[in-house]
Amino acid sequence: MVQVKKLSVLLIVVFAMFGVTALSTDTMVCTYAQMANDFFLTFDKGARESVEALGNMYIAASDDRSPEKFLFQIESFAAAGVKMIFGYSPTIESVIQASNFVNREKVYYANILEIADWWTPLDAGPYYGQFIGPDAYVDGYLGGLEMGRLLNGEGETCVLWGFPGSKAGNDRVRGYKAALMENFPNITVIGEEYADFIRDKGYSVTRDWIAKFGDRIDGIFGANTSMNVGAAIACEEAGLKHVYQVTTDANKSNLVDIKDGSLDVVAGIYGFWMAGRQAVTVYDMKNGWKPTVPETMMSTMQTFITPENVDWYIETFGKDTPYDYDWKKMSRTLHPDDWDPQGFLVPIYPERFTNWIYLEKPRGYEVPEEYKEAMESGLYQEIYELYLEKFTAAWVVPPFESSPYNYVFVANNLEEGLRADIVKRMENDVLVHEVIDVPYRFDIPDFGEGCNN
Repeated sequence: MVQVKKLSVLLIVVFAMFGVTALSTDTMVCTYAQMANDFFLTFDKGARESVEALGNMYIAASDDRSPEKFLFQIESFAAAGVKMIFGYSPTIESVIQASNFVNREKVYYANILEIADWWTPLDAGPYYGQFIGPDAYVDGYLGGLEMGRLLNGEGETCVLWGFPGSKAGNDRVRGYKAALMENFPNITVIGEEYADFIRDKGYSVTRDWIAKFGDRIDGIFGANTSMNVGAAIACEEAGLKHVYQVTTDANKSNLVDIKDGSLDVVAGIYGFWMAGRQAVTVYDMKNGWKPTVPETMMSTMQTFITPENVDWYIETFGKDTPYDYDWKKMSRTLHPDDWDPQGFLVPIYPERFTNWIYLEKPRGYEVPEEYKEAMESGLYQEIYELYLEKFTAAWVVPPFESSPYNYVFVANNLEEGLRADIVKRMENDVLVHEVIDVPYRFDIPDFGEGCNN
């Protein structure tokens, strides 16, 4: 009874804001955490631009990281007639509830970044069309390679974890440690601590490390940029020689920290593009396009933003003007023959997905047979090659002049071993494709166990 009352109240508010007729089947809703977070400001910007380019009405539904509010809003907008919902979910568990609901109500849905453990879109049904997101383990692994390059293969580092239970944060650290174990036996982890993705805690934790280790600290790897900003301040205040800061999740506000050299290497995940692209996905689904089995789960590209290419990044993605994406041309229904993703995606094979491969399957669970059939038939390889061929937008890749940071990367688990696809921008905007091995490691030291020491 309480739920019905709440639903009625929200619908009254929604109708008052937009009008009954406005919430038609052409209205599109984007879900995400909160506008106060710099990442979601650009996330919202990309989503809005895409929806409006498609000629539809845009509604932003922030949930303050509350699963209850997230699910309630999805139910409410569906009841009001909305048929296209996309975006970020606050927890991995809420993905299951949301995907089950949209399939019952026949609402087209595509999500970003968060996916439940051992739960594919095919487990829910056809209206949960696609999950996309950057691979955290590969992100951390390549971050480890960058730390190794900066330290010339030798030194002592500390690690800022996010918070216990954070899948993205934990997988980034797992990848970092794996890179050291595989490639840099003379780089050790001498200190590690949770800092909750917060700048102030990154600062206080680093101060404690400085008191303990002094100038032994050569580099700090962090699972989130905010923590490393705090760490860099602590190192500067202590008068340490430059301590290399390698981290991930570049936000617009952090670009100044990269530009002035406080941060050395920061992975950018193109959140604005992912949001706009998933708007196109649900639009296409509503207009008759159906993703193939490999397209239901796809890994997205990342890039490293550094002092060498930060000016390019600011000029291309950091201004208040509209992005240069041609959102309509991403559409498979508006441009069936010449569609252009303007980003690189690789299909994810669920059985080897880095989010899940280190976890036991729930008792009795089996990945839908369609994924295995698509792999054995060669459909996965076909889709992989199709998206590689379609990726021609050199302008979204750092320029050749920023070498060695003139590339984007994306995870590839289509073979037995994990790989990363690297696409570099060379002179005259020529794109060159390379593949490197990124091995799975099942012996990575856990939190508090260091690495190589």
